[in-house]
Amino acid sequence: MKKIFASLLAFGLSLSLNANAISIDLIADKTTANIGDNIELQVRISGLEGASALGSYDVNVHYDSDLFSISNITWGDAVQGNQLDLLGFGSLQDNSSSLDWLTMLEVSFDEIADLELLQAGEFTLFSILLSAIALGSGDFSLTANTIGDAYGQDLFIDTINSTTVNVNAVAVPEPSGVLLLLVGLIAAALLRSRLSHSSK
Repeated sequence: MKKIFASLLAFGLSLSLNANAISIDLIADKTTANIGDNIELQVRISGLEGASALGSYDVNVHYDSDLFSISNITWGDAVQGNQLDLLGFGSLQDNSSSLDWLTMLEVSFDEIADLELLQAGEFTLFSILLSAIALGSGDFSLTANTIGDAYGQDLFIDTINSTTVNVNAVAVPEPSGVLLLLVGLIAAALLRSRLSHSSK
């Protein structure tokens, strides 16, 4: 009986741990782009259901500055709003950049109870708009300096998933067969016109 109880307890514990597995995902709106295209990179957190809410983060986003230039940064989720500023009190936001990385920091001013009650289980922390400036395959990854829960304690992140965007040259469309035929007919008509004028 004790063995059965221990097995059930271990099984239930494993299910609760898996249910609270928190991950951060880097999601690009396209995996292939041409030079001059814009790419939106979202940094999303998920798995907060049943766990303490997110209260702060300090992360580094790594990218290839030879391939991409940063155009704009948007805090929060485009649909759900900023989940670290639920009641409109604002939040401490800061960012800095250097060659090949961007540091993003945000601390919520909301009360612990409000964060735990009102915060969504999955949302976008911030989005980065980048411009593709050169050919190549660019990797985007993230390292977490600090991820804090609503109480200011470290929040364990189970997985951080990166992404890759390939930048191609702008494809120059080949002329269609109809266009070539039309150009040929015009050239033939001009030639015939010149020949008829020269014979007069």
